[in-house]
Amino acid sequence: MLKGVYFITDSKFGSHEELAKKALELGVRLIQLREKKMKDRELLKVAKKLREVTESYDALLIINDRIDLALACEADGVHLGQEDLPLEVARELFDGLIGISVHSAEEAREAKKADYLGAGPVFATTTKEDAKAPIGVDGLKKIISATNLPVFAIGRIKLENVKSVLDCKVAGVAIVSAIAGESGEGAKDFIEFVNKYLGL
Repeated sequence: MLKGVYFITDSKFGSHEELAKKALELGVRLIQLREKKMKDRELLKVAKKLREVTESYDALLIINDRIDLALACEADGVHLGQEDLPLEVARELFDGLIGISVHSAEEAREAKKADYLGAGPVFATTTKEDAKAPIGVDGLKKIISATNLPVFAIGRIKLENVKSVLDCKVAGVAIVSAIAGESGEGAKDFIEFVNKYLGL
């Protein structure tokens, strides 16, 4: 189900497997493996472990950037940035969910054949090294107005600002530190708030 909290693993906060388990135990059912520095063979092992873990929780596994890895571990989807393979090419190679990162209404319109969009960063973030300038809530609203696809907002979304994001009518929020960087209670409160707001 493309709705709710979408958790992106980040080895800066711990092992991908442990972080995914933490999110899954808290009720998250959308997990993305994002890893830029690991060697391919090691990353494939991690991807296969996450595939096992997500299947045991009946959750979706999305692989960031790498269609080859998504195929190799039988992931449910792949998430692509603006500099990655074009969507049409990705569709020829991969028969699963394809998400696209967008930063403007124009990019959202161009990605109309995707399955969902990741829009942001809404607020300034330090989690992603190459993050663009924040689009703010107004930029997020413009993206949502430009598409009929489910939109997941991303970029330093926390309990204190998540309502302003949810009020824009997003399908959900994609997060890293709101789960990975929080104590169990803080992460639980965040997920419960989002799920309740979205009626999940």
